[in-house]
Amino acid sequence: MFDYPMPTERLRYFQDKLGVDKAEFAVLRDQRDAFISRQAEFGKFFWDCFWGIERTRPVLEHGPKTRQLENIKSAWFGRLFRDELDEDFIEHLWSSGIRHVQANLDQRYINLGYSLTRQFCHKIISEDIDQGQRERVAQAMDKLLDFCVLVATDSYITMTSRCDRHVIQGIAHQVRNPITVIGGNIRRLQKEVAKESPAYNAYEAMLEENQRLERMVKDVSAYTSLFQTDPHPEPVSLGGLLRDLVASLSRGRDMRSIKIDLETNPAMDMVFADPHDLEIMLQHLLENSLEGLDANDPRIRITTRPGPDPDTVELEVFNTGEPPAPEELEPLFAPFHSSKPKGTGFGLPIAEMVARRNLGTFSLSPAEGGGTVCRIVLPLAGGYNPK
Repeated sequence: MFDYPMPTERLRYFQDKLGVDKAEFAVLRDQRDAFISRQAEFGKFFWDCFWGIERTRPVLEHGPKTRQLENIKSAWFGRLFRDELDEDFIEHLWSSGIRHVQANLDQRYINLGYSLTRQFCHKIISEDIDQGQRERVAQAMDKLLDFCVLVATDSYITMTSRCDRHVIQGIAHQVRNPITVIGGNIRRLQKEVAKESPAYNAYEAMLEENQRLERMVKDVSAYTSLFQTDPHPEPVSLGGLLRDLVASLSRGRDMRSIKIDLETNPAMDMVFADPHDLEIMLQHLLENSLEGLDANDPRIRITTRPGPDPDTVELEVFNTGEPPAPEELEPLFAPFHSSKPKGTGFGLPIAEMVARRNLGTFSLSPAEGGGTVCRIVLPLAGGYNPK
């Protein structure tokens, strides 16, 4: 779970943006003796600060080695000025974030620790550094500590997300297997009774609930994956993806009484989005539309038009189903909340998240003349081409 490779490219990007280069490190190296000579003092200072916090004192008081933190932080402080700005140093910072997750430390107190370190360093600068060098040394120190915070935080968030995802995927896997077994046994039992029997209908209801649980496990996994991973946008054919999804849905159910109009503008076909994200979003929207159709007028209309901002496209998915009341809209975007008896409550939360994380927007509203309309705004790939 913790054997995740250090994201060197991303961390070097942080380093470049903060201006933490060898020249800045050389400024601190020239003054390293002033800092290293006080590393033991720093360890005690750090200990005393967290001993004075009511929330963290029990951890220090009842730990296996009550003064261990003082020695650890003293050594860590000295390493800031002994090491070079190389791969090993960044690996050390990254590993500290992993250790924080393993120890179940609160990231807010980690950030507080870095703030206390900054205070201590500026105290040294004001007391032990020549006045003519203080400003330059302080600037270099601030950049270094900003970089330390970013690396440790990146590591902490990455590992915490991986832990959460690992647990949820494990739960989904463990739940999926019993659901499959239960569904198979219900089908076997259902075959042994006549269709006119009340037991047959009871088994049918049980199967429907079992299938809903299967969909829910799948949707929870998809939602978690979207929440904890980064999108990888690229040019995607919106019209092509929609046509494929409509064809796929048509193969999976009886669509003879349902009319689907697909009117996409070729000039705004290519959007800039993660193709997997987009497929998940559109599949949920189309399935929601099919489930919510007016039985007396089962129609879906999908259109694209220029978006509200330059270089954007607006995708509109209309269905004839009854729109939610204004007071029902906000709860519908919360996971597990569904207006449909057989819904999982993840369709709209997934759709909204996909739109947002791909630099777009998502809205749901009543349509003029009746029905419900979903509007998604996405960035075009390469801008608008009227040809």
